Amino acid sequence: MPRPTRGTLVPACVVLALIAIVPPVSLAGALAAAAGTLFEALPFVVGAALLPRVRLLKFLPSLACGCGGVLPAALALPALALTWISFGPVVAVARTAVALSVVFVRLRRPSAPRLAAADERDPLAELTTLALASGSASLVAELFRAHVVLAHGLVGAAASLSLGAFIGIIAPCATTGIGAAIALHAADPWATFGLLATSGIFSLHTPRIAAPHERDARFAFGLLGFACLMVWSCGTHGFLNPRFALVLPTGALVASIAAIRRTPTRSIASFAAPAMVLSALVLGSPPPLDSTATVPVDLYPGRSVTFMGRIARSNSSSTTLVRSAILCCRADAQQLSLTLDRRLDAKVGAWVDVRGIAATRARNLILRVERARVVTPPEDPYLYL
Repeated sequence: MPRPTRGTLVPACVVLALIAIVPPVSLAGALAAAAGTLFEALPFVVGAALLPRVRLLKFLPSLACGCGGVLPAALALPALALTWISFGPVVAVARTAVALSVVFVRLRRPSAPRLAAADERDPLAELTTLALASGSASLVAELFRAHVVLAHGLVGAAASLSLGAFIGIIAPCATTGIGAAIALHAADPWATFGLLATSGIFSLHTPRIAAPHERDARFAFGLLGFACLMVWSCGTHGFLNPRFALVLPTGALVASIAAIRRTPTRSIASFAAPAMVLSALVLGSPPPLDSTATVPVDLYPGRSVTFMGRIARSNSSSTTLVRSAILCCRADAQQLSLTLDRRLDAKVGAWVDVRGIAATRARNLILRVERARVVTPPEDPYLYL
């Protein structure tokens, strides 16, 4: 076993400090985000290592969240669609053009490393990097959205822009960054600009902590395959959009093949990825904080709306409902908020099914309620877009 060095002790101390100061709910949410990202990326990352001659595997992640692919995550179809719906065609086309420019520069760079051979790839290290990056980005974004205390003026704008760009760089999933940008759009436009400028376009390539010798990864791959089968059999509640559930049995299959073929790893953190996934399955997938709630992007005056959500707050003239929504996986989860035009006779925390017409009041979108009734809390609190 390699002896601890400064390069391993410092990150470990930072992680332990974060665990100590971060609320348990936020930590569980970050683990769930890491697990969701890993479930989506596992078939492509491990499959590309096992079948290096099947070049199509390099581009298939763009049909999902984009994690584990060779193209920038901003070119993934869900990220493109969410950007177009939320910020309009101009922003979507601009981000696509920048992402394609990055691809062109990489192809033209003479010193760009070629795709490693099958025996040189370390899929478990890649999965660990993705899981850690996704969990960290989700945690930082949630804390940032919940505690926006930046100063006003030029200094505050620069700080918001930098923080937004940093979150976009460390998040491997572009839809995570777009979701954070939607939630911050009204409160902090500079952070939103930073997120849109980097999320899924530029990435932070941190050096992997590697041992000098190959390590047996059979047990780690076995745990990952077992976790995929558990989620597939029990339901994707809170971790993955059911539309992408097919990646779970596929991930279990490729993880089993990797274990049988004794695919090695050089990472000393070889059990970080399965440990994060199994911890997430034990802790569950809690919804994001209510303070990060945002109005649904497809809401407009005159639209007929049917919505079921939990009462977050209520006053003499209105009631606000919230519900978490997932586009691809828990990494891009966000709270949707809908304000009703009158107070409902129900306690905070109760679940309500409402129907009405969207309208504006004091420049804010509200719902003119036509029907409202208290309902039993759903088994799955998430809404899948």
